[in-house]
Amino acid sequence: MRMRWGRPAAAAAAVCGLVLAGCGGASEQETVDWANGLCSSYSTFREAALVGPAPAADPAGQAKSLSVYLGDTASSLDTALSRLDELGAAPVAGGDQAVTKFRDQLTRYRSAFQLARTQVDGLNLRSSTLQRDMEGAVAPVLGLQDTDQDPLAGLDAAVTDAAAKAPACQDLSRLRN
Repeated sequence: MRMRWGRPAAAAAAVCGLVLAGCGGASEQETVDWANGLCSSYSTFREAALVGPAPAADPAGQAKSLSVYLGDTASSLDTALSRLDELGAAPVAGGDQAVTKFRDQLTRYRSAFQLARTQVDGLNLRSSTLQRDMEGAVAPVLGLQDTDQDPLAGLDAAVTDAAAKAPACQDLSRLRN
């Protein structure tokens, strides 16, 4: 017995093709929303880092304030890394590489802030060289100023195009300038 496929089968094949084609790519809004989440993760850290330690009248108070600041900033980096994990699969070409770049940079920053806090917490608060000792203790954080500060630099064009439209990425760009 010979089967005829006819119009219903052709129509079904066309519908399946359209459905499958639709699943292959993300909408512009999805990519912008994803990029917004990516930049929001980084902004969490930047906002905490920009606060700086609370002023104190004496070196011992400065050391305590510095420790709190370093700890708070390290915690913000933990939050930023968690937000990266929540992003899910990248809907845009180069997105996975962008997440890796952000994760690597934020992890490096977290390590520096944690190390600096550990070093500050280990200082002798009664030392006559406490001010100089604090400067040495924060060297890991100060060293970050020599590294690439722009997490969006060098990313795939599809990611930077989506980032240009994402509010959190625009805020991040304003922070850099």
